[in-house]
Amino acid sequence: MDVIKNPHPSEVLPLFRALHLFHVSVAPQMYHAEGADVEYITHLEEAYAKGATIYAVEGGWGLVAYLLALPEQRAQDALRRGHNRMRIDHLYVAPTHRGKALGRRLVAAMEADMLRLGIPDWVVTWHASNPEAGLAYEHLGGTASLVISAKANV
Repeated sequence: MDVIKNPHPSEVLPLFRALHLFHVSVAPQMYHAEGADVEYITHLEEAYAKGATIYAVEGGWGLVAYLLALPEQRAQDALRRGHNRMRIDHLYVAPTHRGKALGRRLVAAMEADMLRLGIPDWVVTWHASNPEAGLAYEHLGGTASLVISAKANV
């Protein structure tokens, strides 16, 4: 199973939809499942237009995992240091292919590109209702650096 770069959004769509439905299940106050395929494809095309790279694993009959990474650059200002990093916006491995180090392969492909481009860091956010994601990113070398608390309107 090879890692490919920037597949057509229609190839990513089944995995994108599965990841989004998972987000709906863990954070229904934030996400809904009423989007149409054309809207999801447009979302992926807009990510490409913003400089995103999608790394995907081909299973022989279709994609079985993908990572969508967006470059982030911020100049230093009066309060914060600037940064040049990649943001992992999506990482999804089909349930049938979990435990095969595909996430690790996707992150390694992204990190190889980061090294070539001189980008030193990556960042990712995940829902507190999905602690498995936190553990997965920890296994990939990430460490928690910011905690956001939220309260829904009462």
